[in-house]
Amino acid sequence: MESNVKSSALVMRVMKYAFVMSAFLFIYVAITIPVQLPGHVGQPVEIAITLVALGCVSGGFVLPRIVCQAAAERAPQSNLAQAQLGLWMTKGILSLALFEACILFGFALHYLGGRVWLVELLFGAGIAAELFWSPGEPPNAESGEFPQS
Repeated sequence: MESNVKSSALVMRVMKYAFVMSAFLFIYVAITIPVQLPGHVGQPVEIAITLVALGCVSGGFVLPRIVCQAAAERAPQSNLAQAQLGLWMTKGILSLALFEACILFGFALHYLGGRVWLVELLFGAGIAAELFWSPGEPPNAESGEFPQS
């Protein structure tokens, strides 16, 4: 079980930085491929996309805990340690996916012709959330064994 916990922690750490790299790839693509639309999207659509994207960032910190708390109550008691580790991984993946959604909303807003400062806000918020987010220690891990970066 201990090697399973160590490998899960390593996978989560690698995924975190892989998601950050994918965000920079989206920025690179947005810079290199020009926008083909002659005009830009209306202000209400920009505001709606921005609010949903920022909701994804805040949801990335809150929703996984809520969703997995409900799932933990229904977890099988026969293999509780494995179920807790699986829920920990699920929370981490869900958080990273919600942060990446903010970046993708920024990417879409860019190609819809949105204002540059809103696109930069969404890219920056998504990347900052991915960098500052920490999955915590895996369940059943000894203290100090998994330093968080």
